Amino acid sequence: MTQQPPPEVRALTEDDIYRTSSQFRVWSFSPERLAELRAKTHQIAVERIERQRTQGTNGAIQGQEDGRQDGEKPEYLTEEEELRLVQRYCDMIRATNDHLNWPANVKATAIQYLRRFYLSNSPLTYPPKEIYKTALYLANKAESNGWAVSAYAHRISAKPEEILACEYKVMQALRFTLDVRQPNRGLKGVMMELDNLVEGRPDTQLKAEVESLAPPEDGAKTSWVPGSSVRERVQLAYSAARGVLDSPALLTDAYFLYTPSQIVFAALQIADPPLAEWYLSKKVPAASPIRPKVLVTVRSCAEMLSSFSADSVLTKDERAALETKLERCRDPSTRDLVKSHLAKQRGEGANDEAKAAKKKLQREQSLKEGEDLFGPSIGSANGTK
Repeated sequence: MTQQPPPEVRALTEDDIYRTSSQFRVWSFSPERLAELRAKTHQIAVERIERQRTQGTNGAIQGQEDGRQDGEKPEYLTEEEELRLVQRYCDMIRATNDHLNWPANVKATAIQYLRRFYLSNSPLTYPPKEIYKTALYLANKAESNGWAVSAYAHRISAKPEEILACEYKVMQALRFTLDVRQPNRGLKGVMMELDNLVEGRPDTQLKAEVESLAPPEDGAKTSWVPGSSVRERVQLAYSAARGVLDSPALLTDAYFLYTPSQIVFAALQIADPPLAEWYLSKKVPAASPIRPKVLVTVRSCAEMLSSFSADSVLTKDERAALETKLERCRDPSTRDLVKSHLAKQRGEGANDEAKAAKKKLQREQSLKEGEDLFGPSIGSANGTK
């Protein structure tokens, strides 16, 4: 029998590894699918509130609180208003994280938790002001930042029970997938590799190529000017790209639509286009069959990130106006999450006691049946223990 040669073993690439992650499998979408999910979530929330109004669930009380006539149909937040409100609270997570001096990876993870939560839940049901603190606390635990809920609550002037009341609901919405693959580490690797190249390691020819690159054009994020050192160019490009990852990448749908490596190249493209294009050519040569697709994807991501404007984020007054509108139309059944959480805990405690009592009764019954069949133990028969 002729022995077959072993199959060729191919080394796993970063792309292969990423495709096994929960982020790729559960949280990656096309733009069309993402829009469809949000529209469906919004519709379900409105229909749920309408059913409660029709059935009279808290309707009279809520109408009086909001100053509406009983039975008057509220004006619901639009999908766009919901998305902008969530974006505003993503920005608040950025500010809170920086205020606490927590690592950047905690901030990025928390924002993705919040954005993921609102793919299957509407602000009409769970307003972001009640969820964003929990998302940040949960990210603090997932990223091993180590802050206790009491210390965290004290620093942000909140109550621990307010933070913990939403925790399990957030975990459910995340489908218990807490891993968030971020582009920050990849950008750091790019910077280190470029740093070596400008030092002539491992190839002095590559150093010469970097030195001969055209300077960034007007409009590029980097402030490097010809005549400065190439090392300074690399450092400035890295700093500018980090700024892109800290704001546009976190406050847009980039994580849902692109891989971390694609976001890295897009951020570098915005920071210093000639340097980014040269570096990408070394990773994906002109002869590579996937190069056209890679270029299109990176440019598409760069276009999304560069089109983001900080002015698009709701101001404090705009947020207050939307939240006033939200209070008039939100789901009344989720109005007191702390009370619901405590009630559930009490119910679970009662169930645990009932289960323990049932197990004890079963053990006693089993012992009694054993004694009936074989007689009591010697110690029991003599009246001793």
